[in-house]
Order: sequence, then structure tokens, then C-alpha cells
Amino acid sequence: MLTLRALRAIEESEYIVGYKTYVERLSLLINGKRKKVITTGMREEIERVRKAVELAKSSVVSLVTGGDPSIYGMLSPVVEYIIREGVDVDIEVIPGVSALNAASTLLGSPISGDHAVVSLSDLLTPWSVVEKRLMYALRGDFVIAIYNPSSRKRKSKLKRAMELILKERGDVYVGVVRNAFRENQEVRIMRVSKILNDPDCVDMSTILIVSNSETVAKDGIMLTPRGYSSKYSIGSEVSEIGEIGEMGATTRKAIRITRESSELLKKIHPGDDLRAEIIRRCIAATGDVSVRDILRFKGDVKEGVKALRDECRIVVDVKMLQAGLRRHSIAAIDFAEGGEETRVASGLKRIAHLVEGSVVGIGNSPSAAIALCEIAERYKPAFVVATPVGFVNAAESKEMVRELDVSSITTAGTRGGSTICAAIINCLIEHAERSD
Repeated sequence: MLTLRALRAIEESEYIVGYKTYVERLSLLINGKRKKVITTGMREEIERVRKAVELAKSSVVSLVTGGDPSIYGMLSPVVEYIIREGVDVDIEVIPGVSALNAASTLLGSPISGDHAVVSLSDLLTPWSVVEKRLMYALRGDFVIAIYNPSSRKRKSKLKRAMELILKERGDVYVGVVRNAFRENQEVRIMRVSKILNDPDCVDMSTILIVSNSETVAKDGIMLTPRGYSSKYSIGSEVSEIGEIGEMGATTRKAIRITRESSELLKKIHPGDDLRAEIIRRCIAATGDVSVRDILRFKGDVKEGVKALRDECRIVVDVKMLQAGLRRHSIAAIDFAEGGEETRVASGLKRIAHLVEGSVVGIGNSPSAAIALCEIAERYKPAFVVATPVGFVNAAESKEMVRELDVSSITTAGTRGGSTICAAIINCLIEHAERSD
């Protein structure tokens, strides 16, 4: 993955200096070409820098490093040495292809926007600092590229890092890339729990890319959307307007139909406040005017808007609800395990700590609503929308939700469903995203 500029620099150099493993990878470029080669071993970086700088006083020297020289590479000690020693030499820095860029392309596009880069090596940085940086990157919801994840002596650090990810983000997908664009390349997508159970799958030639709340993994591909699909229609009918209208309308015709529907709905259920708008959304989503009679509001609806405006996490019970939302959410069912409980209740309990401060949507499962009531005693959500449907425990579970010390929107009796839940949460999301 050398750049053409780097290739020209190597060809023009009299000396090649570097860590022996990196220099060996250039053997086809330097063998038989009258290059003087100087190699050093691991942890001899400063001696390597000193030799390269001294030779550069009278010769053209290439000091080679893996990936990009700035990212955990040799550029920093070179510049520091030149400044401290007051050495007068010309220096040219040629950017390279970092492992995070290479690995991201092999996985699909997990790194597509804001991201954080953390090294788990504690040779130069105290582990307490490494752990703190990782924790805040996780809480900032960055996609995280992890360098130097493990070695023979640092398996415990990899385990601790995976435990932190599990605690802060859940059992998310992690891209595991070994020897990117080199011999014996391996590309896998694994759950955090799988890495914890099989730490030997990671070594110093591996880079990890950790999902954020928007990253999806499907058919061997990881993708973190940049937001184009929420602003433009990605498909055969692209929006000419460049924005999404009410109820997710994107094309001119859809927006016109939505506006006509809104006018009719205001005649059916008048009112300008947020509650009235939520009721109209539910009527539109179901085609049933009587749905307004089963909606129950507790507390201040705007607490849900505020939490979403503050970029809170959204936790939902099932994939159907997850697919219907205009913002990414974690579906509890992804974390389910077998046992005596339903899969959804089991999944929700496995990510109980993620409920705290989140907007929680229960659109289908009464057992998930009951589990949420247990979880909320320790991990209080910011807002709850609970509309589980059915003849067994649905009505009772929603009564339990209404008894929580949390603002909520629920449906009464046996009626409900993910369609109503999605309509309510999407209405809250739209209000959160408005400039006013």
C-alpha cells in the first residue's frame, strides 16, 4: 500500500533505515539497487532515529515505518530529536496508508465520519490513561479503531478493553482485521463476547474497529451511515428537495400527500401542541381514529424530546420497531440468549445498563415491558413509549409502566403494536431535530 511518492523517495535514497520487519517488506524494491540498509530491533526506536538523522547530514535517507508515520509511527520521535538536538537537516514527511484506513475498506465502511483512535499499548502511555481515553470514546459514541490490541504479555489489557466496551456499548460488532493488505490477511466481524471468549484471535498484527450506535453489520459488511439516507432518498427516486418532510416523506409527491393528510387529520383531531400531533401520527399510522382513545400520556412529553435532542440512546424491543425509526436504535433481541424468559426480555436484561438515560420503546413484547419495569428500578430511562400488544400480559405490563417514576406514552388494554410505537418515537425525533 505504498504511495507513489513514497516509492520515489525509496528509489532516490542512498540509505534505508528502519525496523527490520518493515525493511524486509521492501526487499523487492531495494535488493540489488545499491542501497545501504540499516535495521534495528523492537524498542530501539531512538537509536534508529539517531542513525537516520546523522546520516541525513550528508546523504539521502529513508526512515521507513509501517502505515502512516504520524499515527503510532516514527515521525514524532524524529521531530522531537531534531528539535532537542538542534540538528540542521532537511526533512520531508510522506504520508502513508494507516491501518485504520486499510482495515475499514476491507470491512465495508465502518469508518465513514467522526471516529476515535486508541492504542492499547501501555509501553509509552500509562494503562490508566489508555482506559480513560477508551471509556470517553465509547461514551462519545465514536466508531473506535483500536491499535496494538494484544500481545503475549498484554492479553489482560485486551480482556479489560472488551469488558469496557460490553459495559458501555453492549455486545456490539467489532471488525477484526489482521495483516491488512499483506500476506495472510484475515477479515472477520465478531461480537465483543466472542473476542472475550477467544482472545487468541487478536494479536499485534490486528486492528479492531468497534461499532457505534449507528453501525450495522450484514452479510460480512460493516457500515456506519454518514446520514445521507436521512437527508436524501438513496434509491431510484431521489428527493429534489434535499430534506425529509413530516412522517418521513422525501419526494415531492410524497410530501404533497403528507401535507394533504395533515390537513385532514387536523380536522379529525385539532390541536397545536405535541400531544395532539402524536395522536394524529398514531391515527395516520393505523388508519384508525379510535386509536386516540387508547393513548395514555404520563408526565411531560417534552422530556422525551429533550433526551433525544441531547443525543440520548434509543433502546427498543424488536427489529420491526428498530426498522421503523428515523434514528438508529439498539434492538434488545440482538442480545438475547436462550433460557426460561422470552428472547426479548432476555436481550433487554443483558443490556440493562444501557437503559439508563435512554428513550426506551416497547412496541411488541409484554414480557419486555415487564423486564423494563424491573430494570428501571436501578437504571432509570429518560422516557418510555410502551405499546405492547396481545391478550396475555399486555394490559398489565402497560399498567406497570405507567406506575414508574418516568414520563411515558402507553396504550390501554390489549391494543398497540410496533407501528404505533414507531409513530410516537418518530414524532418525538422530528421535534428534537427542529431548530425551534
